[in-house]
Amino acid sequence: MTDMTNGPVARAGHSALHLLDGSSSFSSYAAIARRGNIFLGIKFSGLVDGSPVGAAGKSYLHVKLRSARNPDLANKLDQKPGVKNVITLAEHQLTLDKAWPKFTFENIDGERASLTVGMFIDGSLDGDTHAVIARIKAGSLFLKLVNYAIDNAGAEYRIAPPKAVAAWLTDQAKPVLEGLLQVKEVMTIGPEVKKEFKKLVADQVETVGPHLQQLKAIYQKHVQAHTKGGKE
Repeated sequence: MTDMTNGPVARAGHSALHLLDGSSSFSSYAAIARRGNIFLGIKFSGLVDGSPVGAAGKSYLHVKLRSARNPDLANKLDQKPGVKNVITLAEHQLTLDKAWPKFTFENIDGERASLTVGMFIDGSLDGDTHAVIARIKAGSLFLKLVNYAIDNAGAEYRIAPPKAVAAWLTDQAKPVLEGLLQVKEVMTIGPEVKKEFKKLVADQVETVGPHLQQLKAIYQKHVQAHTKGGKE
């Protein structure tokens, strides 16, 4: 469910959260803290192998934090029954970066301030893809990232349940993680597919046939076998 005019609400299953940009796409930030009409949002931004930065054998899971004004969402929250949100003049005068003084933002303009934070995970994304992603899915890594952001923003400004935000980040990251697994599977079965296809067409010089269709069928057969083997 998305309320496009008065503070977007995350889709079913994450109803306790508000999204800062009015969508449920990868560009969405879940609001986790508030000072006046300035909100601190968080979103999943990526998972990369650590080798390029000298951290061989590790992977880097990261999220992006953004400070931005959202008067519509502020008004909506203030109108909720039982809310006693006293906004001081000083809060109205805060800049986007100074609202969260424990963070040093990388990118600052008139509309937003942002930075990336993350953590290293044991295991190379290139070599131990399945193990790294299993660790992310099974563990509380996103909750650690959310708690870090809230602790540094100030617990008194928190407006979202940390576990709900962590679950939302997990859902947001799911397509990327599944895509990485698919790439790994293609890399794993690629030689097997080539070998079988080479044998199939070895004697088919100048022979007309649905070769691309045959190649696709061989590939799908190996994917199914590989997936079934992985589950067992």
